[in-house]
Amino acid sequence: MFGQIRLDVWRARGVHRAPRPHAWWQRPGTAAVATTALRTAAVAVLAMLAVVLGAVLAVHGPSSDAPTVLRPPAAPPAAPGTQQPQPSQTPGKPPTPGHPQKPGQPAKPGKPGTQQPGTPAPATRSIVLVPGDTLWELAARHRTTVGELQRLNGLGASTLIRAGETFRVPGAAGPEGSGGGGGSAGAAKAVAYARAQLGKPYVWGGTGPRGYDCSGLVMRAWEAAGVHLPRTTWDQVRSGRATTRSALVPGDLLITAKGGHVQMYAGGGTVIHAPRTGSDITVAPLPPHSQVVAYRHISASERSGG
Repeated sequence: MFGQIRLDVWRARGVHRAPRPHAWWQRPGTAAVATTALRTAAVAVLAMLAVVLGAVLAVHGPSSDAPTVLRPPAAPPAAPGTQQPQPSQTPGKPPTPGHPQKPGQPAKPGKPGTQQPGTPAPATRSIVLVPGDTLWELAARHRTTVGELQRLNGLGASTLIRAGETFRVPGAAGPEGSGGGGGSAGAAKAVAYARAQLGKPYVWGGTGPRGYDCSGLVMRAWEAAGVHLPRTTWDQVRSGRATTRSALVPGDLLITAKGGHVQMYAGGGTVIHAPRTGSDITVAPLPPHSQVVAYRHISASERSGG
């Protein structure tokens, strides 16, 4: 009764008293303290786990799946008085000077196009490539192989060649590679005469000295060397003797245009000829083999009066 009266007095005065909590966790500030404690405990547990994991890795080392580098076993010591074997020479390099090749051991191959020391250089000569030339045609023409041509010219495995380039082929350097002079004094005179007419105009039926047609130029050139040739291409195709493309020497004749045109070989893969009306006497690359009807070698047997 007195408690009720006191409460009514407090209410009448405007004083409201909060009820007391029945448990400790319901007290003000208890929830914040509990949350902080839980976070601290979680951090401590994680730190302990990290320490334990580090200790395990330190004991067992890295994973067995990691690659293992295998090293060759060391050579056993040699017996007294025996010589240790020397490492082999690197492929592509000659043996070290002063250390001869061991008996029974093959020489190491060098790079394509290089000459091994102490071996004589193979006989080669230079030609000038013309349109239509291929490695296979050149190999057949010069009685060699495509691989040998690639080696002589440093092509490696490539088969690409271009017209106008100087090309090495097997065979002793002779008149063809000299670019003139001929296989005889007569041929040299014939080529020299033809060169002296360079730049003069083509004249149909012309035999000089102001102009020439193709057969007139060839006839006069060999006439200057003391050799008589027929006037027309159709007869010149039977002059001298037959020869081959690989055996051409300066002064030889090439019959083209199905027998209607003649050219004089000047050496170095070139010819001198009077092409057609409206053009001048000029030096040109050797025509493709497919366009040549005949190759003719002129000799002293065609000499005038002989």
